[in-house]
Parts: sequence; structure tokens; C-alpha cells
Amino acid sequence: MSKKRKAYLHVGMPGTGDVVEAALVHHREAILELGFEVPARSAEETFLASLEILRAHRAWGYERPEVEGQWAALCRRAWRGNLPVVVSLPMMVGANRPEIDLLLDGLVGMQVHVVVTAGPYDHLDDVVDRWFGAVRKPERLHVVRLEDATPERIWKAFGRTVGFGTASLGLADVPDPAGALPVTSLDEARREIERLARRNRSLERWRDESERRRRKAKKRLRVA
Repeated sequence: MSKKRKAYLHVGMPGTGDVVEAALVHHREAILELGFEVPARSAEETFLASLEILRAHRAWGYERPEVEGQWAALCRRAWRGNLPVVVSLPMMVGANRPEIDLLLDGLVGMQVHVVVTAGPYDHLDDVVDRWFGAVRKPERLHVVRLEDATPERIWKAFGRTVGFGTASLGLADVPDPAGALPVTSLDEARREIERLARRNRSLERWRDESERRRRKAKKRLRVA
């Protein structure tokens, strides 16, 4: 019986994930030489795929046809090769279980590993519960929590977790994730600023909601 190909899916707490998404795309050819395939060819592809799965396109100023099929296209590209696959979708860290299941449907047949990046003060109980429920085996859920969560340390720790070295994959030439999407006019620039502002607000709301759920869970445990 042949072994399943591995697929490493990265999700990141706010402030810790974007660097991985951008660095994977920027270094995709070099990472291929190290034995891993990066199906995404731009940060826009992974961003739109996340909006599709999360059904958040309207909040970001997109129409449904603009995101429809983005994740399926990435999965088709992933299935064409024979090496382990690495995909970064940092926004999916806040996905609920049905959204996670929908995402993983595209990778059925692969051995999926989930890598969660986090800073020192991020509350991860809810995140770990949701993603562990999907991958089901503890050795397939990797939590990378860093006290000093600089982009360089996050990128190095991520590469080490997946299994490739980052010494030759520096971040100096990696585009700023905040400006990774194409801007072709003043109107597009204004639209992009609004998208980024909405993204920040969405992440803040998600973080606040996660904190409320954590407090409620602790209160229930104390009562019990």
C-alpha cells in the first residue's frame, strides 16, 4: 500500500501568519528544490481561497464569482505533483468546523498536517479543539508558539516544523504581506486600503469573540 502524500496546511493567529503566506509564494521555486511543492502562485490566490471558504467575500468588497473555485483550483494544482504540499491560509485560523471540513475536502487522500503559528499571549484552546477535531491525530497538529514572534523567527520555526531549512530563504526580498495584492489605479488603491481595514476589523472581532468563548468555558468549568 503506497504512503499518502503529506499536505502541510498553515493557519496563523493575527500578526503571526502573513509572513509565512508571503514567503512561501516568494520562495516557491527554491522550496521545490528542497522537496516541497507550493501550489499557490500569489498571495492573492490564497487570500481569495480563504474568502471563498469563509464566505467573507462581501465583507471584503468582492462578488461571489470573483472567489468561486479558488480553493478547488489550488487543490487541483496540488494534486498534479508527487511531493509533499505546503499551503498557507492564515485567515482560516478562525474557521468553524463546517468551514474546516469544507476546506479539507479538497485534500482528501492526502495526509493533512496543520501548523498553527501564534504569539506568546494568544489563547489557543478553541483553535486547537477545532483543528484537532478535523485532523484527529495529535502528531498531525503542530502548534508553533513563539515568545519573540518576529517574522524571521516565525518563518524559521515554520520551516523547521514542516521539514525544510530557511537559511537560504531570507525575508529581505519578500513583499510586505500588507501590500501583497496588486494595485493598478488610485481607485484600486483606495479599495485595497478599505479591504485591509476590514480585514483588521474582522480579525479583531474574531479575537474578541474567541476571548469571550474562552471566559465562558472557564466559568462553566468552575461551576461544574
